[in-house]
Amino acid sequence: MLNKFNRLRNCINGSVYTDYLHTYLLSTDASIFRKNPACVVYPKNFQDIIQTAAFARENALTIHPRGAGSGLCGSALGNGIVIDFTKYMNKLINIDLKNKTFECEPGYRLGQLESELRGKGLFFPPDPSSGEYASFGGMYGTNASGAHSVKYGNVSDYILDADVVLGTGRLIKLSDIKAGEYNSLPENLQKLWQMYMKKKQIIENAYPNINNNVAGYNLRGLVDNNHLILNRLFAGQEGTLGIAASLKFKLIDKPKHDSLTVAFFDNIVAASRAVQMILPMKPSGIEVMDKSLLNLARKSDKTLQNRIPKGIDNVLLIEFDEKEPGICIELANKAKSLIEKEKLTDKAYIAVSAKEKQKFWGVRKAAVPILYKLKGEKKILALIEDAVVPTDCLVEYFTGIYRILNRHKVEFVTYGHIAKGLLHTRPLLNLKDQNDINLLKVLADEVFDLVHSLGGSVSGEHGDGRLRSAYIKKQYPEIYPLFLKTKNLLDPYGLLNPEIKTFHEPEQMSKFLRFGSHYKAFDLKEKALNWPRGFIQETEKCHGCSKCTTITTAARMCPVYKFTLDESAAPKAKANILRALISGYCDTSELYKKTFQQVIEKCINCGSCYKECPSEVNIPKLAIEAKAQFVKKFGITLENRLLTGAEFAGVNTRKISHLMKPVINMKITRKAGEKFTGISSKRNIINFASQSLFERIKPIEGRGSINLIYFAGCYAGYVRPEIGQAAIKVLKAMHTKIHTPKQHCCGLPMLSKGMTEQARAKINQNLSQWRSLIDQSDYIVVTCSSCGLALMQKWEYLVDTKEVQSVKKKLIHISSLIDIYINKLDIKPCKDKTAYHNPCHLRVQPFAQSSLNLLSKIPGLEVQDLKSHCCGMAGTWGMCAENFELSRKIGSDMIKKLNNSDASTGTTDCPTCRIQMEQFAQKPVKHPVEILAGCLTMF
Repeated sequence: MLNKFNRLRNCINGSVYTDYLHTYLLSTDASIFRKNPACVVYPKNFQDIIQTAAFARENALTIHPRGAGSGLCGSALGNGIVIDFTKYMNKLINIDLKNKTFECEPGYRLGQLESELRGKGLFFPPDPSSGEYASFGGMYGTNASGAHSVKYGNVSDYILDADVVLGTGRLIKLSDIKAGEYNSLPENLQKLWQMYMKKKQIIENAYPNINNNVAGYNLRGLVDNNHLILNRLFAGQEGTLGIAASLKFKLIDKPKHDSLTVAFFDNIVAASRAVQMILPMKPSGIEVMDKSLLNLARKSDKTLQNRIPKGIDNVLLIEFDEKEPGICIELANKAKSLIEKEKLTDKAYIAVSAKEKQKFWGVRKAAVPILYKLKGEKKILALIEDAVVPTDCLVEYFTGIYRILNRHKVEFVTYGHIAKGLLHTRPLLNLKDQNDINLLKVLADEVFDLVHSLGGSVSGEHGDGRLRSAYIKKQYPEIYPLFLKTKNLLDPYGLLNPEIKTFHEPEQMSKFLRFGSHYKAFDLKEKALNWPRGFIQETEKCHGCSKCTTITTAARMCPVYKFTLDESAAPKAKANILRALISGYCDTSELYKKTFQQVIEKCINCGSCYKECPSEVNIPKLAIEAKAQFVKKFGITLENRLLTGAEFAGVNTRKISHLMKPVINMKITRKAGEKFTGISSKRNIINFASQSLFERIKPIEGRGSINLIYFAGCYAGYVRPEIGQAAIKVLKAMHTKIHTPKQHCCGLPMLSKGMTEQARAKINQNLSQWRSLIDQSDYIVVTCSSCGLALMQKWEYLVDTKEVQSVKKKLIHISSLIDIYINKLDIKPCKDKTAYHNPCHLRVQPFAQSSLNLLSKIPGLEVQDLKSHCCGMAGTWGMCAENFELSRKIGSDMIKKLNNSDASTGTTDCPTCRIQMEQFAQKPVKHPVEILAGCLTMF
C-alpha cells in the first residue's frame, strides 16, 4: 500500500502523509470520536482533488474532506484518505465590494474574512461560535448558522456558486449546472432531475416546519424554473456527495448599531415564554445560557461577577440590530419592559458599553470549551446538543429534556439559539465508563422521540455526522430512499464519507470513541516537572476544539502554526501525540524519535495558547516535559548550551567582547559558526556591555518604607544595563528602597529547551541569594517580561517550596508597580510618539496592559499599540539557523507596522523582541521604563 501512496505523491502538487504521526494528528476533531486515516492529503489545486479521488477509486479507499477540524459530530473522520484544505487551499480568491460577493478556497476562514471586511460596511451573517477559525468549506459542508440565524439564516442562504468534485472524479460548477438545459446535463444529474420531478410533492412536504434543519439532504427546490439547482443540496451534505474546491458567497450590508438586553430567570419555562413573546419584535438573536455556564463565567472573569446574580437558573441575551441607534435602544427597552410586565423576571438590564456586550457574547461563543473546565472524569458531550423544535413548543421541549435527563440521573448543561428553537444540551458523562457509554444510545433515542413528537429535527446546525446519521431514516421515512438514490447518483462508488448521512447503524454513536471503556493511560515513570494535577489529566484535557488554529490577530495563539499552517505545529497536536504515547497507541520509544520531537519542538513556549485556550490546557508545560525526557536520554546539544549561556557569556566575556566583535562579524567566521553551532549567521551578534549593571549600581539604592527586590535578568544585567539604570532611577524617584542582590539567569531559556536540571540549579542559586530578603520585601520587580513569566509561573514547575510561592505572590512587572505609585513621580511633558509591541510573555501575565497604560500616562507622549502578532524571536528560538527565515516571517507583521508608523521609537518589554525589532525595523527601540526615566524632572 505504501508504494501505492508513493504513486499518489508523484501525481499531485500537494503533500501526502502516511506515517503514524501525521495520520494520528487527524484522527480526531472536536467530537468524541477517533478514527485513524490511512493517508492525509493536503491538496494545492483542483487537479490534486481530482487525482486523489481517482486514486481512492482505484484502490477502494474512502475520502473524508476536512476543514478546521472544529466539527462536533465526527464527520471529518474516517479510515481512508482525509483531505485537509487548511494548509494550502486557504486563499481569498476575490472580493467584490461593489457587487457584495467574495470567492474563496475551502480552507479560507471566517475570521480572515471578518478582518478583510473590517470598516467596509459589509458582513457575512452566519456566525458559528467557532467562526474565528472555522473554514468556509466546513461551514458550507455543515450548512452552519449561529447566534443570529433567527434573522439571517444559514450558509445555504448566501451561497452563489461553487466548484465541486463529485465522487466520480468529475468537476462541476454549480452555476453551469443551474444555467444548463436538461439535455446538456450529465446522465447522473438528469436522473437526479427526474427523481425530484417524480417525487416533488412528497419531497416538499416531508420536512418539518422549522427554519433551521440540517438533518439528511435538502432536496427541496432541486428543480426550479426548469433548471437544476444544487446550491442548497450541497450545503449540509458533509462531504458525502461532493468536495467543494472553491466557493462564492454573497455579502450584505452590516447594521451599524445593536443593543443587548440581558435578562436572568429563575427557571427555564419563564425564559421560554419570554422568547415566545419577544420573537414578533424580530430580534437578531436570542441566546440562552444555564447556571453551569454562568457560574464558570463568573469565576473566569471578575468583571462579570457583579453582573451575574447568584442563584439564578439561566440568562437570555436578547439582541436587536438596526441602521439607527435609537431604534435599537427602543426595542431593547421594549423587550425589558415586556418581560418585567409579565413578571417573568425582575432581573433584566440593558448592556450599555460595547465592552460589556462583548463580554457576554464572548462567554456565549466560548460556551463549549469553557464547559470543559468542569472538574472530574465526567465531561460535557456533544450528543443530544443539536435538536431544534418549533418555537411554540419550547416549553414542552425544555420540560421533556429535563425529565429525560433527570430520570437517568445525568447532570447536564444547556445553552443555545433559543430564538430558533435550538437548544444545545450537553450531558456530563464519563466515556471511559461502560455504564455511561451505554447511556449514549439510550439518551439519544429518547431525545429523538421527544423532538420528533414535537415536529422538530434531530440536527439543527452542526450536522449529522456519526452522532445522528442513524436517526435520518426515522426522521424522513418517506424520502430516505431518495437520499440513498441521491448518494448513489453523485457518489456511485461510495467513496465520500460513506458512514455519514446514509449509513444506518443504530450503535454508531458509541463506536470509535476517542476514549472508551478499553482506553488506558500510562503515566511517565520519571517526570521532569511537578504535576500537581497530573500529567495524564493535563494531556487528556484537550478536546480538539481547534481554537488554537486561529490565524488572525483576534487571538495571538501559536505563531508557528499561524505562519506555517502545519497541523503538527498546532498546539492541539502536542496533546494529540502525547495522548497517543500515554494510551499505548505508539510505543514509548517514539518519544525519542525525530518525528515525534519535531512536533514538540514546534512549541516555542510563548504561552499564548495556554492563555487563549478556553479549556486552559497547558500545552507549553506538556512540551517542556517531552523535551526534558529527550534531554535526559540524549543530553544537551552544543547549540542549546550556547543559546542558554547568556549569563555565562555576560560574566566572562563582557570585558573583551568589543575586541572580539570585528572577528566575529566577519562573514567567514559567521558561516563557520553557523555550521558548527547551528546559530544563524544572519542574526545580529549580541554585544555585551563592558560594564555590567551590577558594576554600575549599588546593591541597595534609594530610601523609603517600600522594600523591593529588583531582578534585572541577563539582558538588563549584561547587554543593556541602561534599562536597569532607568528602572533604578524611576524606583528611587518613587521613594522606594531597592535591593539588587547577586542574581543569576531566571532559568527560562534552559527550561524552554528541556534543560530542567540546569534551570532548577539557576532557581536554587537565586533563592539562596535572596532568602533573607524575600520575606522583608513588599515586591519583587522585573523589567523583563520573560523573567517575570519564569518567576511567576515556571519556577513552581521545578521547585515546590514556600519561597517560590512567595516569589510568585510578590512578583510584579515594573510598569504595573509604577502605575500604583505614579502620583509620587514628577513627570515632565514629552512631545514624542512611540509604537508599542506587547510581548507574548507579558500578554499571558496579569500585567498584560501595564506598559501600554504607563506610556499612555506620560503627558504629551503619543502611544500607538501595534496590535501585532508575535515578534517571531520566541526567546532564543529565532537565533537558530533553521528557524531564522520563519522567525523573520512571523515578525514581519509587527516590523511592517512599526516601520509604517510615524513613531520616532519602538518600545517593548522583552529583550528578544527588542533584538528582532532592532535588526529589522528602521527605528531605535527602548524599554518603556527608559522612556519614563527620560521624562522625570529630578536627577
